[in-house]
Formats: sequence, C-alpha cells, structure tokens
Amino acid sequence: LSVEDVSVVAHGWRFGAASADVRRIAQRVAEERGLGVAKHLLYTAERFEEVDRNVEQRIYDGLARLGIPRARLRMYDHHLCHAAAALYFCPYPGATDPPAPGAQERACCVTLDGRGDFSAGKVVVVAATPAVALGGSSKAARQAPQPTEAPPEQLRTLDSTTMFDSVGFLWAFVTAALGFKPFRHEGKLTGLAARGDAKKTLPIFDSVMGLVQDEGADTQWQIRTKWHAEVLSNFQLFLVGLEGSHQEQVTIQDFKLFKDLASHSKEDVAAGLQHFTERLMIDYMERNGFSRPLVCLSGGVFANVRLNMRFRTELSNVDHVFVYPSMGDGGLCAGAAALATREFGQVVA
Repeated sequence: LSVEDVSVVAHGWRFGAASADVRRIAQRVAEERGLGVAKHLLYTAERFEEVDRNVEQRIYDGLARLGIPRARLRMYDHHLCHAAAALYFCPYPGATDPPAPGAQERACCVTLDGRGDFSAGKVVVVAATPAVALGGSSKAARQAPQPTEAPPEQLRTLDSTTMFDSVGFLWAFVTAALGFKPFRHEGKLTGLAARGDAKKTLPIFDSVMGLVQDEGADTQWQIRTKWHAEVLSNFQLFLVGLEGSHQEQVTIQDFKLFKDLASHSKEDVAAGLQHFTERLMIDYMERNGFSRPLVCLSGGVFANVRLNMRFRTELSNVDHVFVYPSMGDGGLCAGAAALATREFGQVVA
C-alpha cells in the first residue's frame, strides 16, 4: 500500500468544532447559577481544548511523516462515529434503513462516554434524505476528494449530553476515589456492585446528577450535573486537574463527593453508582420516548454489562439491543471510516 493508494484518512474527532456551543452553555449556566459556576465550565473547556490541540498536532505530524497530504484528512463528530460504528455494523437487519415518510425509525443508537467533541453522549437515529453532509471536515485548503451524490440516509441527533454533564466522568471520579485507575478500571466497580447495598449511597449520587426538565430544549428531559461555585464541590474538576501539571493537581480527598463516600464500603459505593446509572439512563430513554425496536449502544460507559442488560429488559417496545464490541474509542476508526465511505457514495459492507 502506497501513499497514492490512500484517498481519505477518516478521524473520529473534530477538535474544537463545538467550542462556540461551549461558550453558549457557559452563558446559560451563568444566567441560571452565577458567574462562579460558569467560570468552572469555561476553565474545563479550555483545559480540554489544550489537550485536544496537542492530539490534533500529533495527527498532522504523523500524516506528514507518512507523506500523506493534510488535505486528505476528514474529521467527523466523535459521538456520530461511535453511533456509525454501531449502526452500520449492526448484525440485525434494518439498522440503517431510513424510515418511510411519516413512520418512526426502526433503530436508534445511544452513545455514552467521558467526553468527545465537548459531548458526553448522544441519541442518534437514521433519517431519510439528508439536507446536509454527514459532518466531515477538512482543515486544509479543501483539496481533499469531494463527496459525490449524498447517501439516502443521514445520522440525525435527537439529543446531546454535554461533557459538563458526563456520566462517564462520574464513573471515572468514583473509580479513582476507590483507589483504582480512572478511565481504565471502571469495570471493577461493576463487579463490586454485586456485593453492595445500593440504598446506602444512592442519595449521594442523586445529589450530584439527575434528569432536569428543560422546556427550552428539543427534548423534555436532559442529564444534568449540579455544578457549584465552590471548586471542591465539583467532582469534574479533579479529572480536569489530571490533564495539568503535577503542581496544578488537587488531591481527590479534598473533594466533597469523596468525603461523602468515604464512610461507606467500596461495595456499597459501587452498588449505589451502578443502580443510579441504570435508573438514570432508563428514565432518560423512557421519559423522552427514545426507545426503538432496535437499540444500539456505543461509547465507553457501555462496557457496563449490567447497564446494557437493563436496556434490553426494562425499555418499552425493544426487540433487540446491540452493543458495538469495541464500544470505547478504539471503535471510532470503524465509525469514521463508515461515515467517509457513505459521504463519498460508497456502500458500507
């Protein structure tokens, strides 16, 4: 395989494409909760933007070393890539068939992780006859191969959860609080949960995150974290600190959530978080009417087998649930490739 054989490099991250949306969210929060809270959101966004810029430059440097022109790089929304991997490679028929006029989609995909392009999750369906392209972008001089005829289907987002309201971040914090490695050992908590009493810690998790009825949004109920002006009352800021220098990092024991959980056993903490997550996601799906006969799941949080089982047994009108096998960011490459394939008029097979 030579450089000339590579027409497109597809990547599952758009690097700052949603930064304007972040500022709008911070402004809304400032109006609702005060400037002190908005300051934390902007700080979080700026630190993660810095991390993303570093990764973006490493991608450009890697392409240059391979001799691949930057113009051949196509970047796609992180969570749409998670969704595309699950939908286009779903073994059940009809996952990417656009619905008939006036009919509901047969399938939806729910994505959930720590963060990606400033989102922590999306609910995506396949819509008919796209009005716009699938979301690919090239930051070079638009010299990449151009899309041909638009595909008959488009991935449409029903709802998006911001990274400020991340279920994945909550799991990462609790994983670290219990002495494990965040973003790596969350699965140990699911195992511990089987031996704990969820009732002892469930109120603690209810106090930091939940569903909020938002009349101004397209959906009635959205996942929201309860942010506070006091730094140590916001568990997410510990995770932001992990991205900074050693001098900037705050000890996890200083955070309010850690102190609230410290008097409970690891088993009871894990059981409370597991039960909280299952209930939160099932309520989120049911209250918004997101369920479809076929539900696909992707994103790192769906490495949680117990949560996946709840989607199959407790959601209304669901016949099948498919979890993309590489549900974490390792699966983004397949989703990005699928989106590029469709954008350029080819069939995903």
